Amino acid sequence: MTTRCPLQRCLRPALIVLLGVGQLAGCRGHTASSSSHATTLGHAIAADTVRGIMAITGSEPLTTMQLTTTTGSRWQLVGDSLQTLRAAVGLEIMVRGVALATDPTARPDAQFAVVRFVVRRADGVAAQDGVIEPDGTGFALRMADDRRASLIDAPLALRERIGARIWWAGPLDRAPIAYGILTTAR
Repeated sequence: MTTRCPLQRCLRPALIVLLGVGQLAGCRGHTASSSSHATTLGHAIAADTVRGIMAITGSEPLTTMQLTTTTGSRWQLVGDSLQTLRAAVGLEIMVRGVALATDPTARPDAQFAVVRFVVRRADGVAAQDGVIEPDGTGFALRMADDRRASLIDAPLALRERIGARIWWAGPLDRAPIAYGILTTAR
């Protein structure tokens, strides 16, 4: 007899929903918006987005990833991106995926299945995130939408991480106010 943890029971329906969202949105070429929409056969579903501060709560081995919005709503984050999200603790991020509850204030265990995320702020300073790449004699940041921005005065720790997904706080045309590595080179 096998025992399944509650998280596995929650993830299976979420993954089924996410697959459906991805297939429908991909077929229609829809971009995601900040709210979910009911769907009828043949109409695309827009993914949900939530923005807030990322935190880890609980004690090992029972930790959870939490996103707290500016209104105080708390979402427990679930999905395949959790390992990468650990590198975003304390940062303001925007997550895209599927809300598994309609009102997180009514349910303290409201879950949000994350498909992807992007860093937006670090200690109140606007931030960008993307993959660091060589750019002629310097370096550039390639964002998720394939835009590239030249990096001026990239720290040595980032120059040694070509191909890594990073976040950079502050203007890209000068040294970063703060930075971090989300994932190593692929």
